[in-house]
Amino acid sequence: MESNMNFFLATDIGEEISEKVSENSTEKVSELSKLFDGFSSKMISLGINIINAVIIFIIGKIIIKLLRKLSKKIIGRTSADEAVVKFVDSIIKITGYFIVFIVICSELGIETTSFITVLGSAGVAIGLALQGSLSNFAGGVLLLLTRPFKVGDYVVIEGHEGIVKKVDIIYTTIVKFDNTIIKCPNGDVAKKVIINYSNENGKRVDVKFSVHYDSDINKAKKIVMDVIRNCKYVDKERENNVVVMKLADSGIDMETRAWVKPDDYWDAYFYLIENIKAELEKNNIEIPYNQLEVHINNKNDNNADNM
Repeated sequence: MESNMNFFLATDIGEEISEKVSENSTEKVSELSKLFDGFSSKMISLGINIINAVIIFIIGKIIIKLLRKLSKKIIGRTSADEAVVKFVDSIIKITGYFIVFIVICSELGIETTSFITVLGSAGVAIGLALQGSLSNFAGGVLLLLTRPFKVGDYVVIEGHEGIVKKVDIIYTTIVKFDNTIIKCPNGDVAKKVIINYSNENGKRVDVKFSVHYDSDINKAKKIVMDVIRNCKYVDKERENNVVVMKLADSGIDMETRAWVKPDDYWDAYFYLIENIKAELEKNNIEIPYNQLEVHINNKNDNNADNM
């Protein structure tokens, strides 16, 4: 009897232990199942987001490429400088990929608001620190878009005279006729008066000179016109002339009207000055200069003579 009771007691304890183990196992399996389901759903969601990000990148890249081609085509019709084309292309490329980057981060669940805020604050700080450079940058953009001059033009900027060698975003490089290189900040260039002597019709050389009032004006004109005709830099197909400018105190002021290519301006100018003087002197045409005549009236001598 007692043995039977022990048997039943042992059986009950075994069943209880079995039930508890079964319950624990079921709970653990359920937890693992939920964890796996959650992980799998997150992985699927992440995979979808990654696929979407790749699609966004591909579409964005295609759009940026199309915009760059379109901008080059439009700017190319305006005969803009190569520097303008490259600058606009760089702006479109950088801006486009930045927008694509922000969209991809948002798609992947990365918070972009704080990122944009930090970037904006950094931009303001950098802008304040680089005010001068940004002014030059803005000036460079204006110069590239408005094109008051181009590479190879003969210009005078801020009192600096020479040939434009390069127009960058920050500086404009000018080479003077003594081969000195000058870099003018574009911020200043955009605000200053720019004298551009280069154009399709050439540049006129005006050499001023004077002849004495006793000289034959027509003869002087003929001599100077011969000098102009013999100058190899002068465009013989243009109307070149010698004119009377002013009847001055010491002589008759005259001036040449000779057309040359912009690159030949100074060579023609120096040639005309030297040869006009030489030919006028050779033909006995006097070149006047300021003279002061002093008349002395000696009153003491006059009084002594009267006495």
